[in-house]
Amino acid sequence: MGKNRRSKEFKNNSQVIDMEEARARRQQKRRAEKEKKEEKELRAKQQNTRGKRAIRRSKTRRKIITGITIAIIVLLVFLLVFNIISLKKEQYDTKKEQQALKQQKAELQKELENAETPENIEAQARQQLRLIKPGEVLYMFPSEITDRDDSSTGGQKGDSSQ
Repeated sequence: MGKNRRSKEFKNNSQVIDMEEARARRQQKRRAEKEKKEEKELRAKQQNTRGKRAIRRSKTRRKIITGITIAIIVLLVFLLVFNIISLKKEQYDTKKEQQALKQQKAELQKELENAETPENIEAQARQQLRLIKPGEVLYMFPSEITDRDDSSTGGQKGDSSQ
């Protein structure tokens, strides 16, 4: 059938065909098709290499981003742990201080309870005011006198301005 169809086409066209020219056209057409095909393959290769390069780039980018993310997470965890440790230390210090203050409060309360007793009042009067009972003799040594004079003159200097 293929041949019959061709011959009918030639009869209808009634053209004179040069065989050499037809062969040259066919060969030229085949070369052009072959060149197009090779060009397409070359483009495909280039696109594949570009794709491979892009894939490599994206892999390295992912690695870099992952590394940075991990570094940030590690840094944040380190900061949080450091913060927790410092808060625990501060808590321990405040508990120690609280215990010391409670002990000091207890001592002051005992002292306050004993402040109104006659023995304590007498001891304070003898110590601070140098009072003595009738019939007692008070001996003062030179170091005690200079200490007392220094404390009394300091108080008088402030009073002289009045």
